[in-house]
Amino acid sequence: MTDNKVTMDELISKVATNSAEIQELQKTFQQTADYPDAMQIEYSDKLQTRTFEEAPFLRYLESRGQVLDNRAALVGYFEEKPGEDDVQWIDELQDIPDAAAESIDEIKEKMKTIVAPIEVGMMAQMGNNYVDILKRRQDQKFIEVNNKTDFALLEGSGTAAKKDFKGMSKQIKTHTEDLSGESLTEDVIDDMLHEIHNDGGKPDVMVCSYGVAKTMKKITAPYRRFNDKIDLGLGHRVTSYESLDGNEIPILVDSNLDITAGDKLQILDTNTIEARRLMPPTLILDLPVNKLAYKNVIAAFLTMICTGEFKNGEISGIGEYQAPDNAAPVTP
Repeated sequence: MTDNKVTMDELISKVATNSAEIQELQKTFQQTADYPDAMQIEYSDKLQTRTFEEAPFLRYLESRGQVLDNRAALVGYFEEKPGEDDVQWIDELQDIPDAAAESIDEIKEKMKTIVAPIEVGMMAQMGNNYVDILKRRQDQKFIEVNNKTDFALLEGSGTAAKKDFKGMSKQIKTHTEDLSGESLTEDVIDDMLHEIHNDGGKPDVMVCSYGVAKTMKKITAPYRRFNDKIDLGLGHRVTSYESLDGNEIPILVDSNLDITAGDKLQILDTNTIEARRLMPPTLILDLPVNKLAYKNVIAAFLTMICTGEFKNGEISGIGEYQAPDNAAPVTP
């Protein structure tokens, strides 16, 4: 039989070790008790619908699985560049040609912080039996955080390094066109789609401002009897544009596009776009106060990456719609 006797020295050592661990655990509890509580906001059907109404591009990325959680404050990824075509036919005994050098850049992005402060007077909250003012304010701020995130994804935000959020408008360099006040036409859109397809892009969504939405309705009107609206799987159906390969591309109307220099249309391949979150919008409760009020904040840590800007395009400076001279009347 195995001797299971424990010496007095070993017993004392074990007790001392356990006591030290208990003391460390007590310290941890004491420290965390001094911090505000944090809780994940329930992403209810109502909040999802309101997010689509206020921040349709962000909601579309969520539906495509392009909003991902991240475990670190830094995100590393590889940005692809247009490569040379090195696929070719060779003779049976011909030497295999050298592969074209890969054109890939290693990029690092740091998480950015967005906050929405909340403060509700204690008397207003306690003296109201009909409306939970604090809960309503929390929901409003959650939507505002998503709205600001949507703007940052499209246009970027901030100037300081710690706040700089590039956005698609700042990242798209290869396929851009400024119409300088001219109206948008079907040919302009098709030419842009053709260029993107030639570079390997597969656009799956168009994001436009309200002015462009009017134009797109007129451009797509003659085809409406053939092309029904597309169900995005989000409880919403939107107008679509038929691309050169016959695919229907949904059109999202997003008020977060900057139209200072004219209306804008982005043609995007969302397989190249990701939003990365270290912390999704989270409600942080019981912040220190020096007044009779409830003080909360909704905060998030996130950034975005674009792994291939040349697979996306942007048309800017779009003017009001002008019907072509030879346009046939549209019958309902």
